[in-house]
Amino acid sequence: MTRRIIGAAFAALFLVALTACSFGPSRPPVTNQPSSPAAAKDQSNGKSVLFVGQEGGGDGIVIKRLKEKHGMNVTVLSDKEVTTEKANGFTLIYVSESVNSGRIKDKFIGLPIPAIYAEPQVSADIGMSGPDGYGKLEKDNAAKTIQIKDAKHPIAAGLEGTVDVYKDNGNMGWVTPEEGVAVIATVPDDEQKAVIAALDKGAKNTRGQSLAAREVFLYMMFGEEINQTESGWKLFDAAVNWATGTK
Repeated sequence: MTRRIIGAAFAALFLVALTACSFGPSRPPVTNQPSSPAAAKDQSNGKSVLFVGQEGGGDGIVIKRLKEKHGMNVTVLSDKEVTTEKANGFTLIYVSESVNSGRIKDKFIGLPIPAIYAEPQVSADIGMSGPDGYGKLEKDNAAKTIQIKDAKHPIAAGLEGTVDVYKDNGNMGWVTPEEGVAVIATVPDDEQKAVIAALDKGAKNTRGQSLAAREVFLYMMFGEEINQTESGWKLFDAAVNWATGTK
């Protein structure tokens, strides 16, 4: 009889403990990190960048600028990883000069997403220049100054005349834009070499395609990001703002 009473008491205590656990304080729900570009976009007030390049080096400086200055969520993909489909859902595409141009070509040309290209070798693929209309100022031809040709364009950021975009002579990309391309700045004394150029949404590129979004070419080559002056960054910021339509 005594054993039965003790067994019943233990059973009652176990039931009370189980009930307490069941109705105890609830744990906060687990919040997952963004699993898609759309989710990342929502956490950045709708501003997200697909950065095609590297996470470190000079690219890291640009990524930091996009995050801190423009408040954008940045997703980095290498030129080997990126596809047209993976670009969907972003506010902006930025293609670094660090990429292999053969892996980029015209992957983004038909998307309704503005793009900034720092790689001059894709200029023909994106309809910014003719097949041989690109190059780089490097080695003995390296420079630090550009010539503003269209001071009224928003990308000019209010700058005029000759502007030092690098602190010291450095490598610079250029394109020879075809008719219809807005030339914002060139190599000094050489109007055929545009260092900043743009096509607006709806404009036709050299391939006869009507662009679904704005397109910008920017001179800044990989490794020169640390060499940028404040004026150079002003032009970069203005390019981002114009491309995305924020200013």
